[in-house]
Amino acid sequence: MINRQRRRVLAGMATAAAALAAAMAWRRRAPAAPGAVDASPVPPPPERFARALRVPGRDGLMAELALNAPLTVHARDAAFAMFDGAPTRVWHYAASIGDRAPANPLLRARRGDTLDVRLVNDLAEATTIHWHGLAVDEANDGSGLHPVAPGGEARYRYTIDNRAALYWYHAHPHGRTGRQLQFGLAGPLLVEDDEERALRDRLGLAWGERDLPLFIADKQVGDDNAIVYKDGADDWIGNRVLVNFTPEPHLDVVPGLYRLRIANASNARMLRLAFAAGDGLLPFRLIGTDGGLLAQPWLVDDVFVAPAQRVDVLVDFGTRAAASGAGERVLLRSLAYVAMENEDESGAFARDPMGDHPGAAAMGEAIDLMEFRIGGARPPRVDVPARLCALPPPPAVDGWPVRAFRLRMDAEGRWFINDWNFHDTGHEPVFAVRRGTREVWEIRNSMTSMPHPIHLHGFAFRVVSRSISPPDVRARSVDANGLGPQDLGVGDTVAVWPGEIVRIALDFSQPFAGTQRYMLHCHNLEHEDMGMMLTFAVVDA
Repeated sequence: MINRQRRRVLAGMATAAAALAAAMAWRRRAPAAPGAVDASPVPPPPERFARALRVPGRDGLMAELALNAPLTVHARDAAFAMFDGAPTRVWHYAASIGDRAPANPLLRARRGDTLDVRLVNDLAEATTIHWHGLAVDEANDGSGLHPVAPGGEARYRYTIDNRAALYWYHAHPHGRTGRQLQFGLAGPLLVEDDEERALRDRLGLAWGERDLPLFIADKQVGDDNAIVYKDGADDWIGNRVLVNFTPEPHLDVVPGLYRLRIANASNARMLRLAFAAGDGLLPFRLIGTDGGLLAQPWLVDDVFVAPAQRVDVLVDFGTRAAASGAGERVLLRSLAYVAMENEDESGAFARDPMGDHPGAAAMGEAIDLMEFRIGGARPPRVDVPARLCALPPPPAVDGWPVRAFRLRMDAEGRWFINDWNFHDTGHEPVFAVRRGTREVWEIRNSMTSMPHPIHLHGFAFRVVSRSISPPDVRARSVDANGLGPQDLGVGDTVAVWPGEIVRIALDFSQPFAGTQRYMLHCHNLEHEDMGMMLTFAVVDA
């Protein structure tokens, strides 16, 4: 198993060694004797956040496409200029619309629309498109149960019947999901409905200007600008952060209110998001989660966003400008937190996994993600309503049957949900649920574990309680059931911390007939690929 304490120690030693090397290099450049002139110029440090944030446009990575007509995309590999120097090979979903060439586009649709997407696989290995968070039947889910072989194709066609929210789509082939997402096969999907439109009209924040998606993923990038991945690795984290496929970007903002739809599309890295200004934090309003708007806004200083989770926030840069004047810069930062990677019992001589991630911050260390540069005229004031939508509270679940799950690791370092590992159980459902029933799923994480973002295919859920939570989670609770503001919305992915018990309420009503198979798995993609996943079935009563 992985020695994470040793990982942190060696990461610190590497940082110290780098600092020592830099100091020695400076000493070598110093004058050899008084009065001597050093002719070798010292280059200035590179500017941080030098690139403008990519926003959805006509072409290229994260161009915007409306799903109002059938769409064909090709899963392929091509080079894109992302970093200074050599272009980077990116696996992506490529479309061709007239003279437009979108790649991993931001797809937009309304609730009730028919999504009709044809996937052609131009890669050398099987792939899929999983429509993360959407209520679909098995054939349209895009899990590894229905892989698309190299040279093959598949058609996804269904009616979108989800609340307005930022969802996303990504590859989901069994055993290869981590590799394919690290190389780039993912993009955002924005669903709208009347309730969302009403809020957007009331806020008056123009889409693409003061209402923006932030699609965040860290990548391990080599000296040649190639994205690096190692099969069988543990918790793949990266040394570069991409926001909207832009490395360490900046965004020029006016001193006013902005709406940011944020997705954590990282393989494994948990984010503790905050807006850092000067020596403090800029409070912001949490207004939505995975499955759309909360009933009311919540003023917070930070929010945990696990891999696959999304948050919808309002941040007012005008309050910072009022305090310090124009020209202020605000950082979107992942604050340091206690990573709680407690599964380490491997001893001092285990291979250090941080050796696979030169330059990367260890899990739980602070990372600056992007910069907001405040300037320009102050726009008219925007009043945020006290009530955002008609979302009911989580259901009363007294009398609902409870299905128990335990997240654990065995002595060989394999991850399990109960006694199930996908490499043992495979496609055969390990249990069945009758269509139309309602259940509470109780997910208990072992103390000798780490935080697991647990994702359910095909169904949304409501979190109804947290117990035995760590201090970072307990400190954010706002009700007697241990729930934080982030738990009060509709979810498809929930973070379960070591030692914690989380209960979620599920309604298995759906319009599809016959046996429908779905996945339950950890969305730490390396855990998923190592088998921390199961198949269950929804069956006719």
